[in-house]
Amino acid sequence: MDRIQVKEGKDLNLTDLAKHIQLINQLSNSDINVTHVTTDSREVVPGTLFVAIKGYTVDGHDYAATAVERGAVAIVSERPLDVPVPNLVVRDSSRAVGLLASAFYGYPSEQMRMFGITGTNGKTTTTTILRDVLAELGHSTGLIGTVEVRINDRVVPSKNTTPQSSELQQLLAQMKAEGVTDVMMEVSSHGLELGRVIGTDFDIVGFTNLTHDHLDFHGTFDNYARAKGLLFAQLGQIASRGKVAVLNADDPYSKLYETMTGARVMTYGIDAPADVLATNIVQTLSDTSFHLHYQGESLPVTVQFIGRFNVYNILLATGCLLAAGYSLAKIIEALEAIHPAKGRMQRLDVPGYNIYADYAHTPDGIEQCLKSLVGVPKEDIIFLIGTGGNRDVTKRPTMGQMASKYAGTVVITTDDPRFEAYDSITSGIASGMTHDNFVEIGDREEAVRYAASLAKPTNIVVLAGKGHEKYQIIGNEKIPLDEEKIVRATILKTEES
Repeated sequence: MDRIQVKEGKDLNLTDLAKHIQLINQLSNSDINVTHVTTDSREVVPGTLFVAIKGYTVDGHDYAATAVERGAVAIVSERPLDVPVPNLVVRDSSRAVGLLASAFYGYPSEQMRMFGITGTNGKTTTTTILRDVLAELGHSTGLIGTVEVRINDRVVPSKNTTPQSSELQQLLAQMKAEGVTDVMMEVSSHGLELGRVIGTDFDIVGFTNLTHDHLDFHGTFDNYARAKGLLFAQLGQIASRGKVAVLNADDPYSKLYETMTGARVMTYGIDAPADVLATNIVQTLSDTSFHLHYQGESLPVTVQFIGRFNVYNILLATGCLLAAGYSLAKIIEALEAIHPAKGRMQRLDVPGYNIYADYAHTPDGIEQCLKSLVGVPKEDIIFLIGTGGNRDVTKRPTMGQMASKYAGTVVITTDDPRFEAYDSITSGIASGMTHDNFVEIGDREEAVRYAASLAKPTNIVVLAGKGHEKYQIIGNEKIPLDEEKIVRATILKTEES
C-alpha cells in the first residue's frame, strides 16, 4: 500500500513516544523528533522510528541497518542491535508498534465510531452492509476489509484483512482527516494474534460464527477460538463508554466470548432466543424476506441478499446499528436499498445464465453457499471449488464432502496453489467426495472454462473460493485471473459453435 500522508500538527519527540511502551533498556539521547512510524524498511524516510518485527518469512531485525541508512532516527527491537541511533528494546515489538503508532497519529480511533467484526465467515458481507446502511443514513464512512479499504469514496487496495499496526493507524488518521465519522473493520484471527489492532479503540464489535479454518496458523481449533475472543477482551472495562459486543446466539462460542468481555452484550439469531431475532424466513434466488424482532417490535424486511447465512449477516449488522442508537424502522429502510458485497454470492453479468461467484473456502462456507440455492435440484448445480496450497490441509476432505452433498457436478481445482502441486491440493478435496460426478482440474483458469462450458439457462454454476479476487498466487507471484471474463468468453464461444 502506498504510504498515506497525514498532516500532523507537529512532530513527536522520541521521549514522549517511548512513554507508551515498556522498555527493557534505558533510553538515552532521546531528544529527537519522529516524523513517521513504520515496520517496513522500504517506507523509511528521514525522521522515521523503525519497528523491527519478526514475520513468517522476513525478520525486520535484519533490516535495521538499512533503515538507518534510509534515515531512521531510532530503532525498536526485541534484542539489542548494533546501530548508531537510539535502540529501544522491548519484549514484543508487534505489540509495541500498535501503541507507538496510535500515539503518533493522535489516537484517531478514539475520535470516530469504530465497528469491528470477527468470525470465520461473513466478515466482509457484514462490514459492507454496515458501511452501506450508514452511507444511506447520511454518514461519512470508512471501510477496512478483505475486498477493499474505502476512505469516503476512494478505494485503496489492501494487503491484509487486518493491516499491520502502523499502516492501520495511518489509515485511521487519514479517515479522521477526511471527515469520516464511522469506520467498519474486518478483524481477522491472524491480526488479533499478531497484535495488529492493539492501540485501536473499538466501540461496537460483532461475532459472525466459528468454523474450521486457519489451523495451519493457529495449530488447534481452541487456539483459533481464543484468538477471535481477543477482540471482545480488548473492548475494555470502562462502563461509561457504552461499548457493546454483538454475539451470535446460535453459535456455541458466543458463550465463551460473553465471558471474555466486560461490555454490554446483545445477541442475534434465528433458532435460539435472542435480542435481535429473524422469523418467517422466505428465500428465493433473487431476494430473502423475513420478520425482524427487537424489544417487542416486529417489522417485515425484504433484502436483495440470498441465503440463510446472509440473514445472519444482516442480523449482526442490525444488532450493531441498534447498539449505535438507530431505530429498527430506519435500519430496515436502508437495508432494503442496498446490494450484496462483491464476490459474495454475486450474480455475474452473463445474460441468460445463472452464474455466481462466491468467496466460500471453508466447509461451512461451502455448505451455506450451496444451501442458499433454495428450490434448485441438486443435479442442476455445477459447483467449482478450490483451496489454497501450503495451508490447512485438514479441511480439504470435508470441503469435498460438503460440495458433493449439495451439488450434482463438482469441479475440483486450486485456489492460490503457491508452491504446492496441483494434484496434491485437488486429491485432498476429492478424498471427501461422496459421489463420482466430479473432475479434478488443477489449473484454475482451465477449470473455470470447463465449468462455464457446462452452463445452461436451466442450471446454476457457482465459482467458489476466489470471490472478488482477480488473481491467483502461484509460487510467490500474483497472476491475473478474471473469472467473469473467462466465463463470458467461454459461453460466447459455446453459443457460436
